[in-house]
Amino acid sequence: MATKSIALNLVDRGTRPIGDRLHDWVVTVDHKKLGILYILYALLFLVIGGIEATIIRIQLVVPHNHFVSPQVFNRMFTMHGTTMIFFVFMPMLFGFGTYLIPLMIGARDMAFPRLNAFSFWMTAFGGLLLYFSFIGGNIASYLSKCPDIL
Repeated sequence: MATKSIALNLVDRGTRPIGDRLHDWVVTVDHKKLGILYILYALLFLVIGGIEATIIRIQLVVPHNHFVSPQVFNRMFTMHGTTMIFFVFMPMLFGFGTYLIPLMIGARDMAFPRLNAFSFWMTAFGGLLLYFSFIGGNIASYLSKCPDIL
């Protein structure tokens, strides 16, 4: 009786270039990867919202504190609320739902995986757009008060 040995080529996925691995995450329609992206996105904005909350609390620590101006405080308060609802709570909920629902019902993937991926990237674009406009508005209001800088 002859025995043959079979040589298996072990694929080491860690040797792939970082660009290829990043490309796989950017163009993915896999519900598990999209769920992880939603959760990481929510955690990033949780840190940003926490920084905003810290600035708000520093302003409120003592009466007549001048850590930030009243206009910046109002903007920060509004951005904190918007961030925590629309960029932390909802993406975290969507992330867990996207990751877990297909696994719980026994489906292979979401019903419309490309629409799910599009939804994540539009959410990410919306968050970046909101924060760039927030930062740009603060810079514009500062420059309008100090015309000698220009």
